[in-house]
Amino acid sequence: MMVEGKEGGGKTVSSYFKGQLDDLMTTLYKTEPHFIRCVVPNTHKEPGGVESGLVMHQYQCNGVLAGIAICRKGFPNKMLYPEFKGRYNILAAKLVAKAKNDKAAASAVLDGAVKLDKDKFRLGHTKVFFRAGILGYMEEVREDKIGSVLSWLQAGARGKSSRMQFKKLQDQKLALYCCQRAIRAMMMESWETR
Repeated sequence: MMVEGKEGGGKTVSSYFKGQLDDLMTTLYKTEPHFIRCVVPNTHKEPGGVESGLVMHQYQCNGVLAGIAICRKGFPNKMLYPEFKGRYNILAAKLVAKAKNDKAAASAVLDGAVKLDKDKFRLGHTKVFFRAGILGYMEEVREDKIGSVLSWLQAGARGKSSRMQFKKLQDQKLALYCCQRAIRAMMMESWETR
C-alpha cells in the first residue's frame, strides 16, 4: 500500500512508520528519561485532544502515581558525602574545615549554614538523603552564596584597580611638580647669569 498516489516514488506505510520510529528514537536518545510510559491521550484519536480521566486512569494502572507518592513520602534524592562536601563546601567553609569526617562536614553545612529541619534530610553511612524539593533549595542557597562571594571579589578587584589608578595619577602629579621645580630653578639660574 502506498501513502502517496505516485507509482515507484512514494513512501510505503512501513517506510513512513520506520521514519516516525527513527524520529522517536532520536528524541529519546537526546533525553535522559527516568521512566518511559506510553499514554493514550484520548479515545477519538484526535491530535492535541486530552481526556484527563483516561490519562489519570492509565497513570494509576501503570503505577506512576504510586511511585510519585512513595517519592514524596520518602527521601528520593541522595548524594555521596564527598560529592556533597565538594559541592556545598562554600556554604560553610570554616565549619567544613573543622569537621573530622565527611558526615560531620555535611551535618555542619545542613545544620549550621542552611539550617534545614531534621525531617527534611537524613545522614546515612555513605550518603545524604533529601526529601523532594530540598536539593533544589540547596542549589538556590549555593547560587546565592556564590553570587555574594563573586560580588565581594569583584568589589575588591575594582577597589584595588581604582587605588592603583589613583596612585598612578598621584605619582604623575608629583612628577609634574618636580619637573616644574627643576625647570623653574633652571630658568632662574639662566636669568641670574645674564
